[in-house]
Amino acid sequence: MLRRVARLFASALVLTAGPLAAVPAVGQEGAQEPPRPDTTRGLDASLATADSLRRAGNFPAARARLQALRTRHPERVAVLWRLVYTWADLGQATDDEAARTRYYDTALRVATTTLAADSASGRAHLAMAVAQGRAALDAGTRERIERSRAVKRHADRAIAIDSTLDGAYHVRGRWHREVEDLGFFQRAIVRTVYGGLPESSLQQAVKDFKRAIALDDRLFHHLELGKTYLQMDRSEAARREFRTVLDMPAREPFDSEYKEEARTYLADLG
Repeated sequence: MLRRVARLFASALVLTAGPLAAVPAVGQEGAQEPPRPDTTRGLDASLATADSLRRAGNFPAARARLQALRTRHPERVAVLWRLVYTWADLGQATDDEAARTRYYDTALRVATTTLAADSASGRAHLAMAVAQGRAALDAGTRERIERSRAVKRHADRAIAIDSTLDGAYHVRGRWHREVEDLGFFQRAIVRTVYGGLPESSLQQAVKDFKRAIALDDRLFHHLELGKTYLQMDRSEAARREFRTVLDMPAREPFDSEYKEEARTYLADLG
């Protein structure tokens, strides 16, 4: 029965970068020499390039770009949280289990560095929530419980610091839904054996996903809201969200997979 607890730790999904800083597009300035990455303007341009590489699904190139920037800016949170996400991207994209574990472990180490660099950064806490969830996937039950608590704690903290982070609401919404899916008796066992988990509710999950959509209308927010409605036996509301997923353009690397998932749910609903 406790094996189902592992489902909690998929809650820290891979997130794409938020709105980009207002920096010139690559190549926009014609034949002028590109800015040096050790200047503020140069750093912004390099981060924008890394974001573009991630959006295109070129995770190895994004990682190389960010690791080079980290060498020059070892405590710059804007570099570090992107690197956490990129290692998580690489883990999600590979079918090699051993490689995936290494990528997720690396993401957690970088997230720890990110939080140490600036514990008052909402992005740093969100990166830690993501990394904790990923690291938990291959952990034992007790460690998974502890990491689940960390996912919730850091998502809450990210929202408290920066209420505009759509990804933090998404992570917290999934956490609420997955804990609710355990059921009363399974949660009782977790509470007795491992000290329990924070309170959860499907209503809060819906609120969090709706808030994420209001902040940034992204395909995977609608997918997870639809799955939450399905768990609440609200079939029509779930259909509406899954259809929205299919109607939206695929703009991010894993969107085609999310669309297939929505299509499968719609077929099952009939």
